[in-house]
Amino acid sequence: MKLANTLTKDTLLTAPRLLMVGGGGHARVLQEVLLEAGHELVGYVAPSDEGLALDNSTEAGELERFTDEQVLALDPASVLLVNGLGSTGDLTLRAAIFDKFKAAGFNFLQTSAQTAHISASATLLEGVQVMHMAVVHSDAKIDDNTIVNTGAIVEHHNVIGAHCHIAIGAVLAGNVSVGDRTHIGANATILQGVKIGSNCIIGAGAVVLNDVSDGHVAVGVPAVAKKRG
Repeated sequence: MKLANTLTKDTLLTAPRLLMVGGGGHARVLQEVLLEAGHELVGYVAPSDEGLALDNSTEAGELERFTDEQVLALDPASVLLVNGLGSTGDLTLRAAIFDKFKAAGFNFLQTSAQTAHISASATLLEGVQVMHMAVVHSDAKIDDNTIVNTGAIVEHHNVIGAHCHIAIGAVLAGNVSVGDRTHIGANATILQGVKIGSNCIIGAGAVVLNDVSDGHVAVGVPAVAKKRG
């Protein structure tokens, strides 16, 4: 398994501080995944405390809130970011946050839940998040900042682009390719060898039998694609 920016027991004592970008529901799940692996946040990045879902009580006290500007003033080597922004279809903000901090020299943690299965021959790039009970099989490649959410299956030789969300329970059969900033909805099924373009939305429960071009929405069983509005 080829990973980027992964904390291990050997690096834990010298690792930079972990900051969560965002504080909503996906961030809360990631916080628990990190705690299960022995890694505690020192703070989070958000414009305010409104809608905060994170557990704000830690052994070291309350989490410190940072604005984007305060983080950008830090030494990038002193912190490691975790992208806590999820999506229900529009991945623009998640991608923009990643690109903004990367341009300033910051790095994002690759996060894998303890119950996830990731093949030794799979490649996960920076900031990829593989959640509980998800599976990434042989020779799959997942690009920067993509979420493989709870129980999703990414089969052998899949190529998944950057800033994607493979939602809960989605199944991608072998040799599927997915372009950048594409959302695969909960419990959707993509048949073997199908190519999904960039900036697409595959609806929850859809069964995709044929290729889907860039910028399309595909819903239904079997899925029918139409241009995004």
